Amino acid sequence: MTMTTADSGVETTHHHEATGKDATLAVSLFAVFIVLVVVAAVAFYGLGGLILCGVAATWAMLAFLVVMTAGG
Repeated sequence: MTMTTADSGVETTHHHEATGKDATLAVSLFAVFIVLVVVAAVAFYGLGGLILCGVAATWAMLAFLVVMTAGG
């Protein structure tokens, strides 16, 4: 006869708390960095800097989607 988890009394769920790190500060600093880069590009290049940032953001989002869907 095959042993099952019910026979041995083993619990399949873990009741320990998640110990993940809070990335709020890192994400906030990254967002501030991106805003500063866009502001600097607009200050130096004017409307062209804003357009370049928009194009770069579009390519970044496209790359993110490709990576997240594994190309399939």
